[in-house]
Amino acid sequence: MKGKVWASLGAATLIAACSSSTSPKPSFAGTWHVAVQGSLTSGTLAPDTFSVVVNQVKTDSYTVTMPSLTWSSLTFDSAASVIRFTDTTMFGFGVGTHSPTQHCQFIEFFGTKNKSADTLTSALAEFFNSDTIPGGYCQSVAQGVLTIHK
Repeated sequence: MKGKVWASLGAATLIAACSSSTSPKPSFAGTWHVAVQGSLTSGTLAPDTFSVVVNQVKTDSYTVTMPSLTWSSLTFDSAASVIRFTDTTMFGFGVGTHSPTQHCQFIEFFGTKNKSADTLTSALAEFFNSDTIPGGYCQSVAQGVLTIHK
């Protein structure tokens, strides 16, 4: 009888420990693999498959490293960062040009976060290259469908 009580107590302890609400949340830090699926609405991206490294610095602070990207003869190689969305189901990263010639000159890669924080579904790339800011916002000039996963 004693053996069954200890076994039951041990199982209950194990279940309680594994279901603890203090377990760590999935992290967005890691190496993300990005691939363009099909054609962009305008231009081409080179390379069209690449990796992005996201490092967590503080609770809500990240550094981002990605390769130099070329789209429509523009090189995007500066100020890579995590994109801040008001919609908390979204996550992504972006990069700008080293010497911008337009007010809005950057690329964003983003999608909807999954629970495991290892895949962005409905992922898109949006390309910005314009001085026109209707309503105070930059307007994308091209888009493309992506896969983004760790």
